[in-house]
Amino acid sequence: WLVARDRRAVVAVSVFGAVLLWARAPFAVRNFWAEDGIVHYQDALTIGFFDSLGTNVDGYYHMGSRVVGSVVALAPVSAAALVNYLIVVLVVAWISSTIYLSSETTLKSPLSRVSLAMSVTLLPIVGFESIANSANLQYLLLCGSSVVLLGRQQTIWRRTNDVVFVVVTGFATPLLICAAPLVGIRVWRDRRAHRRYPPAVAFGWMFGVVGQLSLVALFTFGSRGLGEGRSFQRTFFLFLDRVLGYNFIPFWPRITGESYSGSVSATLIGRALVCLLVAFLITFLLFRVARTGLRSGETNRVAAMTLIMINGGAFWLFVGTLFSTQPRYAVFSAFCITWSVLIAAELVGTTGAGNDSRTRRQASAGIVFLLLVAFATHWTPSELRRTGPTWSDGLRTAEEVCATTSSSTAPVQILPVYHNWKVELPCERMG
Repeated sequence: WLVARDRRAVVAVSVFGAVLLWARAPFAVRNFWAEDGIVHYQDALTIGFFDSLGTNVDGYYHMGSRVVGSVVALAPVSAAALVNYLIVVLVVAWISSTIYLSSETTLKSPLSRVSLAMSVTLLPIVGFESIANSANLQYLLLCGSSVVLLGRQQTIWRRTNDVVFVVVTGFATPLLICAAPLVGIRVWRDRRAHRRYPPAVAFGWMFGVVGQLSLVALFTFGSRGLGEGRSFQRTFFLFLDRVLGYNFIPFWPRITGESYSGSVSATLIGRALVCLLVAFLITFLLFRVARTGLRSGETNRVAAMTLIMINGGAFWLFVGTLFSTQPRYAVFSAFCITWSVLIAAELVGTTGAGNDSRTRRQASAGIVFLLLVAFATHWTPSELRRTGPTWSDGLRTAEEVCATTSSSTAPVQILPVYHNWKVELPCERMG
């Protein structure tokens, strides 16, 4: 199953991840966010678990979030938002601990592995809309699945956990197909190691992707079109601004839902130039350490570092150009950049004599420090997540509606407030 060291690590990283999520998003317990309430919880209340499980949202299936909504529907109405939050915390803890364990093939330093595991909570872009809600867990699961696909499943427990992880991700988002290059490099790595059979997680990935795409093809094909106002120019600028600038440059200006109007200004040009400089520095770092790593026999890690970076950038450009440049799509790309930079920091001091050089440790610590500074300067999530009515206040108003009218349901407003979304609660549930 798990060796004692890994058991301690799983517990420690899970608890640490849960505490960090609570510290960064204590407000999430007060109300539902978007689809958590208006779709997953509402459908579980009105049409039941099985019917809601087979209902698509925007043309694909959120199986994991549907399960969360159905469990929340079993709880007392007064505790619904709290139960939803607690389940999300548990899932984030699972994601963090899985990332920590699976990253051992690409990251050797425990500090780097913890930093990568915690990035699914600490990345600034997560705080815009993806933090502490089940609707956007799919993007954090996608991050975890990428690490799993490049991991090493040496025990029955690890194989079972990792296969389940990628299957759950596949039935949460069709975007798991974008991890195909990582599956390819994993198979290549195993063939170089003279393993006879493809890894089990590759079959798990295939099952999840084929399952999701089959459901889409059979039941919802054509129900989701391409995004409006698509532009490669816009997508590329927002890659610089939202993915690079906001996540990796301390004190970078906060983003809004639409931080690029399409018109060119001196401010936008200045921001783009600063981000291009950061992109150049990261590319230069990766190029230098790739040469060092190849000379030192670190072919697998160099290949992984390079492909992870390319995959993260290509993901944003593909999704942004075809569908949307909403901030939640930047989570995976920012995670990939973080992962690649952490690998590069470890390879800086790699020599043929060994991998624990003082230079490597200093480089890793320096990169982690810079990441933490960038994360800390964007600690407070967007106002969209922090402000608005609470679930308890809405329940009191709904109870008054039920008591003073003949209506069988009463609305409770949820976040974000600009959508004016409301959960219609049966009055009998509030009795």
